[in-house]
Amino acid sequence: MSIARILQIIGIILVLDALYFGIAKDSMKMEVLLLFIGGMVFYAGRIFEKRSK
Repeated sequence: MSIARILQIIGIILVLDALYFGIAKDSMKMEVLLLFIGGMVFYAGRIFEKRSK
């Protein structure tokens, strides 16, 4: 498994965790923060994937 795929999986997990914080914990600040971090990690994985091809 490549580093790009691992980063994409971590990004998706962070976004799902953000959804949990928004629904169960009712913490909008943490939800938006995790959404942003998850999106950036996923995007970094996409960039690494394009470089390796």
